[in-house]
Amino acid sequence: MKRIIYIITILFAGMTFNSCDSELLEKTPLDQISDADFWKTEGDLQLYLNQLYNTLPGWPSAGASPSLDVGTDIIAQSSTWFGASNAGRLDGTVSVPASGGGWSWTNIRRANYFLENASRAETGNLIDHYVGEGHFFRAWFYFELFKDFGDLPIITEVLDLEDEAILYGARSPRTEVANFILDELDLAIAKLEYASEVGPSRINKDIAAQFKARVALYEGTWEKYHQGTAFAGSTDGSGFLQIAADAAKTVMDAGNYSISTGDVDMAYYDLFVQTDYSGNPEVMLYKHYDYLTYNIQNSLWNQPNLSGMTREMTKYYLASDGDPISASDAFTGDATLDEIEVNRDPRLAQSVMAPGDLDIVALNGDESFFTIPDMTRNPTGYSIEKWRSKEIVENNQRTRDIGYILFRYAEALLIYAEAKAELGTITQTDLDLSINLLRDRVGMPHLILNAITDDPEWPDYGYTLPDYVQEVRRERVVELFGEGNRLDDLMRWRAHNLFVGTRPLGTTYTAEIEAAYPNLTVDADGFLDPYVNFLSGGAYGFDPNRDYLLPLPIDELTLNENLTQNPNW
Repeated sequence: MKRIIYIITILFAGMTFNSCDSELLEKTPLDQISDADFWKTEGDLQLYLNQLYNTLPGWPSAGASPSLDVGTDIIAQSSTWFGASNAGRLDGTVSVPASGGGWSWTNIRRANYFLENASRAETGNLIDHYVGEGHFFRAWFYFELFKDFGDLPIITEVLDLEDEAILYGARSPRTEVANFILDELDLAIAKLEYASEVGPSRINKDIAAQFKARVALYEGTWEKYHQGTAFAGSTDGSGFLQIAADAAKTVMDAGNYSISTGDVDMAYYDLFVQTDYSGNPEVMLYKHYDYLTYNIQNSLWNQPNLSGMTREMTKYYLASDGDPISASDAFTGDATLDEIEVNRDPRLAQSVMAPGDLDIVALNGDESFFTIPDMTRNPTGYSIEKWRSKEIVENNQRTRDIGYILFRYAEALLIYAEAKAELGTITQTDLDLSINLLRDRVGMPHLILNAITDDPEWPDYGYTLPDYVQEVRRERVVELFGEGNRLDDLMRWRAHNLFVGTRPLGTTYTAEIEAAYPNLTVDADGFLDPYVNFLSGGAYGFDPNRDYLLPLPIDELTLNENLTQNPNW
């Protein structure tokens, strides 16, 4: 029932793989099929689609942090290159590019080419399913551009040079683009099979429905919180939020997935260190990396790699009694690493290393334990434990297969809860069907709608939120920590007030850390201050009137006078 993508290198006879930034002027994709006998069977469709699977996110190369949230306010970077796109976005240091800058249509062209030709296939029982995959990928690629640029030209065919009206057309408004993406996903859902019919290696109906919920939540909250600004119109996003809730509930009601459970002190950690997710009830889609080909296990074993959880992130985790740490009798302090895990949501202890935690299990079974962080590779002192494989196999840490989760069922529950909360229609039953299942995994008290404890340190988004929205957002940040959602969440929530004029901090610069790593920079309260000389002006310089969208490149604006630049660039 799991979706497994095996990352392999395939040489296609008659297929060339090139890249170019002038894609819209090409009659057919540069990745074109030259074999006249192609497009005959469902196997041909599958073969073409495999190259699109390889464009989905995955682990970076060896030596880099495994988290796609590096460079945001919850995971700090210690390198000027890794996480640079996130850090630059929040710091407001992005500039208008001469070319490129993410304005690439290569993958959309690939999807269009597939959908134009897939109808030529004549044999096979899964032809419709593969057409559904094509619509899923076109929606996926459009959504990636949509998040960065907003308004987009909607192009659903491979263009000829004579198609000047399309080639040199204007961008469609973002609401039209959002609806187009959702329509593509409806087409995908209608054609895709469930996992039970297509085996463990393909996109399925539930995955497409969950992605639809993700897209609708993004646009619904974007419209709600950017309403009346240069980045949105006058609508409040409620229509999209209802679509998000309904799509997520479709996945929940289908009953094909559930939350993986186990020992409450290990179940969350265990979810992220598996190599084979085929038996995991929560994982819907994942990539499998063969160490012989990719050799990137050191990225996960030798944590931290150029990154560390921030002090700001640690504040999101509740005390073990279910109250915020600012109002809990159970909370005993968090100034040092020795205190950080005491009487807290177990997901914190399963996401960050503290003294005494198991560090490495050697080949002969000998165990070593964490004492102090490696500050040469961790700017904050909060060493990330999530994804940290601790057992050495074979002769070194690299000889191990690893997995990368792309879709998991927990996201459907979080989308459902957030959409209902934003609509103001959330009930205790909704919470019990969603967030409280995630809390059950780690033995945390349930969220009770009419008994939410006020938190004087709730994040200040620059606007007032109901207490239940604050707590639903908290749950999302904690549960999905490091999984690549943070930048999207900050953008759609219009959350610049959280970080503008601030910089991420680390743990207390204790005598033990100072003895091993002297002369580190600290703030006035004695917390590690790694970004003081890293950010422009010493703090995030994000411009809320400009930086919520990226700029279009100069060459595209020059070629097409009907394209307009994004606001205030």
